[in-house]
Amino acid sequence: MDVNTGGSSADRPVDVVVELTAAEAANGTTKLIAGPPDGTPVMISFPPGSHDGLVQHIELPGVDPATGAPVTRVLAVAVRVLPAGAFPQYGPPPPTPFGYAAPPPAQPRFGRRARIVAVALAIVLVGGICLVPTLFRSSDAGTTNTSATPGSTSTTTTQPTVEAAPPLDPAAFQSSLDEADKQLAAATTKLKQATTPRTVSSAAEALAETVRTQASTLSALTVPAEVSSAHSDVVSALYALEDELTSVSSSADSRSVCTGGAASAELSRAGPAGDLRTAVTALAAADPGAKYRFGSFLPAVTKDQNRRKSNGSYLKRTTGGLGQLKVDNGNSVDTVVNLVKVGSKKPAVSVYIRGKKKVTTGRIKDGTYQVFISSGADWDGKRFSRNCQFSKFDDNFKFTTTSRQYTIWELSLKVAFGGNASSSEVDPDAFPN
Repeated sequence: MDVNTGGSSADRPVDVVVELTAAEAANGTTKLIAGPPDGTPVMISFPPGSHDGLVQHIELPGVDPATGAPVTRVLAVAVRVLPAGAFPQYGPPPPTPFGYAAPPPAQPRFGRRARIVAVALAIVLVGGICLVPTLFRSSDAGTTNTSATPGSTSTTTTQPTVEAAPPLDPAAFQSSLDEADKQLAAATTKLKQATTPRTVSSAAEALAETVRTQASTLSALTVPAEVSSAHSDVVSALYALEDELTSVSSSADSRSVCTGGAASAELSRAGPAGDLRTAVTALAAADPGAKYRFGSFLPAVTKDQNRRKSNGSYLKRTTGGLGQLKVDNGNSVDTVVNLVKVGSKKPAVSVYIRGKKKVTTGRIKDGTYQVFISSGADWDGKRFSRNCQFSKFDDNFKFTTTSRQYTIWELSLKVAFGGNASSSEVDPDAFPN
């Protein structure tokens, strides 16, 4: 069926007058009417901005009762906009002394014709035509039921009821905390075991991911009411700890921390770690009978150490020749000098030299060597844990012994203009230890 909307028309009487409230006229609405002469149900959409006197000409398909041929008849529907507070009605136009025709609007809002679609429903029963009071039947139970009769519409929506999960009992809640602690402890152990800046950075990122996962898991729990607030604080502190681990990873990338021990110490002093300890204490106190436990993975507060070996200490030494290497560490940081034979990955000689100190190492076996240098703070027994740097001299050093002479090399580790030896940075993971 087609619906044409236009201005008012006095050319022919209207068939139906539909009353709209001011809000319905302004916003647009849909009405079910009983179309004359047989009461055929017709659903009509009124566009936003419908005004008093607007006439819609609706083309309804039908059948000529005499010939049985399909015909189209036009139903003229007029709009009457009610004053505020009036209740709308619609149906055939009421009789007036002059017969009703839709009055022309003083200022029509629509200057063009818009096409909208209405749906006509007719049910022909044996013995006559009757208006069916219910247009739509209810669909699946628990969804939407809609019923309509000529002159009224109603819609009822029923939403399924979702019951909240019951709170965990204390034992189940503690079990969830224990599982989270276990996962976090495993990831923290891997961080502590990292030995190079790159592995520290990777382990910190992995721990951050684990913290995020466990925080999400714990936040989804329905916990006992008495610990709800403390539990929320624990989850918030975990998310903050995740952000802090991103900073730890960045510290490893810049080599301000170089080992897992230094990274753990930095994490232990961070504000989010302290907030988590406070939240865990409050969680335990929230239910004295349960005394919930959590956070064993978190390292205890640890200060930075500054461990050093004595100047000239050998970490490794292979002797058998007369060659000598004299090293002047003009820098303020401690350094380890590794003498590595070409083709080998292990040092033949490794000696610790404190900042601003000198060392002479002798009895070096003949051969061609590379000199690798590491420097930094806090020697943990195998490597510097903070502010580490790794480099090597670009030239090789050859030691030769004869019956009359032997080789002596002198190295200055302080960068100097006019020096005759260059050096290059070395990947910490490829550094010989």
